[in-house]
Amino acid sequence: MPSILPFAAALALALALAPLPAQKPKPYVADLEALFAELDANYPFFDSKGMRGDWTAAKKQLLARAKAARSDAEFVLVVQEAVAALRDGHAFLGEVKPKLAEPEPDYLPGVAFLPATNGRVAVMAVTKRLADELPVGAVVLTIDGKPARQVLDERAAASWRRGGSFSSPQRAALFEYRMPLRGKKGEKHVLEVDAGKGKKKVEVTADQKAGGWPHSYHLPAGLQQAARSVSHAELPGGFGYVWLRRIDESAAEGLRAAIAAHKEAKGWVVDLRGNGGGGYDDKLLDAVKGLQGEVVGILDAGCISAGETFARDLVNLVKATLIGEPTAGSSSQKKTFALPSGIATVQYSVKSRSGPKGVPIEFHGVKPDVVVEAVPEELRAGKNSAIERAIELLAK
Repeated sequence: MPSILPFAAALALALALAPLPAQKPKPYVADLEALFAELDANYPFFDSKGMRGDWTAAKKQLLARAKAARSDAEFVLVVQEAVAALRDGHAFLGEVKPKLAEPEPDYLPGVAFLPATNGRVAVMAVTKRLADELPVGAVVLTIDGKPARQVLDERAAASWRRGGSFSSPQRAALFEYRMPLRGKKGEKHVLEVDAGKGKKKVEVTADQKAGGWPHSYHLPAGLQQAARSVSHAELPGGFGYVWLRRIDESAAEGLRAAIAAHKEAKGWVVDLRGNGGGGYDDKLLDAVKGLQGEVVGILDAGCISAGETFARDLVNLVKATLIGEPTAGSSSQKKTFALPSGIATVQYSVKSRSGPKGVPIEFHGVKPDVVVEAVPEELRAGKNSAIERAIELLAK
């Protein structure tokens, strides 16, 4: 009986030598080129944010990485970096198909700072274990041997240049002050501080996961909640105080309730620091018109999106005087673009909303009429510097 082994061996050899069927090329480069074409045509802030050159360089680098990508997840990370290069608080990925690994968390030492008068840095909030060594209001003189303000401002500038979810340098600075010295777990820093009783050095360790950020200090006594995001109190001098943490569906009802609780108020302080935005309609605008007397609005870079347009409306509707620091500079109309392959969508801003006098809010923020920084000596006395300045303005 003839053997079939020679035939089987020949067949195996022929199959081994036959060309493999062509694999379907990955759509990564085409997807990224389509995204770049979309953004180049429609993203309006490359020049106003001073990043045209950075964007051109980023595109070249990211295309090279897209060509080298070996998986959908790897490519989506490239797209994520392209979105971060827009430096836009309202730009993000959606409908992502591949599952992405969780990024490594940052850690911080559990202390928050405020820029303070005369170029100083003050402790705004601190964990219980550090409260004795770093009391609220203590002045931080140096960080690791360098002037504290210089260190934090340099970190803020670097954060802005890196790109990400900050639409403006002031928003980047907010997080370097409120969530300072973020880094790897266990990193140590030496702070030289003065709490009014002489200088001392305090070692802090980055052992707390970064998440959330302190947004308030020394709020008025007797603060009462009128709605989910609205609280109110009576200030010295017979003025009303309302704190809006977010512009949500409860804001109009809460503002009306606050006004009703202080019918004899001679004027109002509307605190928008740390306002997380949201959305509103004419109901809230009608409620604003019920603020009697002079109105002072307090701002900072924690006030974002709808919080910024609400600050504008305070000026337009009740001629409010704005004090504090510029807002986040992140308030815009958005558009969603789907990558041709369907691997993800990208939302990005296409038009800035306008602030007082028609100045674009995106990047610029709403600027205060009077810049106010914290006064460390007032913090140590349990006072809120911006509220103190607001009362002084109303009393005049």
